[in-house]
Amino acid sequence: MGALAAIIAGWLIADFLSGLIHWVEDRFVDETTPVIGAAIGAPNDLHHRLPDAFLAKGLIERNWTTWAVIVPIAGTWLFLLGPSLVLLGAVAGGLISNEVHAWAHRRDLPPVVRAMQRCGAFQSRPGHARHHRGAMRSDYCVLTDWLNPWLELLGLWRALDRLTARWQK
Repeated sequence: MGALAAIIAGWLIADFLSGLIHWVEDRFVDETTPVIGAAIGAPNDLHHRLPDAFLAKGLIERNWTTWAVIVPIAGTWLFLLGPSLVLLGAVAGGLISNEVHAWAHRRDLPPVVRAMQRCGAFQSRPGHARHHRGAMRSDYCVLTDWLNPWLELLGLWRALDRLTARWQK
């Protein structure tokens, strides 16, 4: 695999994991969830009621929970599989995934971010709007505009909803 392909593969792994984690948050985590409810459930529920509310937070406050998840996953991957360009792409994508999500809510963006949104490497405002318009039942991946259409076509989230319906909040 070429270097660029490996980095893109890692980027897509990060996008998929962002979607899986987002789906879990939406289905199972709320402000009353032990240990993580206040840090993850309450802000996620607020975001769905008031989508732009998290834009008022600073970079660290907006992203620390994502970073707290990425670091142990990356460390485990590094320990088990060693360093690779796929890992580099996955870690880079994972570390900025929630910031890319924030950019999908903003209108005032630097030209480089707009360019990345236009090519789909960063999630665009219209791409993310489908999640909010769809009663939070679709389009969970927050890093790119590339995976959500395929995962919707495959029916992944609907299948996971059917499999886990009895345990959902």
